[in-house]
Amino acid sequence: MDTTDSKRHLEASPPWDEAALERASQLFRALGDTARLRLLQFLMTAGETCVTDVVTALGEKFSTVSQRLRLLRAEGLVRRRRQGTHFFYALADKHIVDLVHNALEHAAELEGRSAPEHQPQQRSDPMAHVHANHTHQHGPGCGHKAVEHEGHTDYLHDGHLHHQEGNQVEEHALAVSAANPDACTPAHDCGKHPKNHQHGPGCGHEAVPHGDHTDYLVDGHLHHPHGSHCDDHGKVKTA
Repeated sequence: MDTTDSKRHLEASPPWDEAALERASQLFRALGDTARLRLLQFLMTAGETCVTDVVTALGEKFSTVSQRLRLLRAEGLVRRRRQGTHFFYALADKHIVDLVHNALEHAAELEGRSAPEHQPQQRSDPMAHVHANHTHQHGPGCGHKAVEHEGHTDYLHDGHLHHQEGNQVEEHALAVSAANPDACTPAHDCGKHPKNHQHGPGCGHEAVPHGDHTDYLVDGHLHHPHGSHCDDHGKVKTA
């Protein structure tokens, strides 16, 4: 698209409001990570794929891939479909396909230029998403429930599992495992809340990120709302 065509295209676009601009900036922040972009590129070429096949194809830990998928789904970049006990993921829609394709295509064009500003930057590939604009210091007595997670302590805060790492806070998720499965358990009845209790925001139980979904902490157990019952996703150790 030349300069004239670009100008016409912009003139034809509606005047986006602040809410749309902020939402778009959130999408670009989610895209601003090499590992997440690699995952989106895989889904763009492979199409809808079971999460276990995504893990195998990328050669990474299940918990790592699940964390990235959870964030991308929260930002509306991927969609999820459940079939039995399996979850399938795909890019959310054609807009996202075009966005990823155009970004990679433009980056490939920039690769051919010799100017220093177009050299790819080296960056670390953190296993967890860094939580932006978070000033609270988590620690013993901070007011948030502590959860033991893979040899360290995280803190439940507004539906997130926060890990304090110096001055940064990372968002973690419990991995799907034998101790914390994601299976459907229709016969589960812990007796800790009424059978008609509906888990969700404001239900009185703390939300816990688990794999690529959200569970609710009930007396040390993870409950996952599923139709007319709660699935039992295992115990967690809290302090």
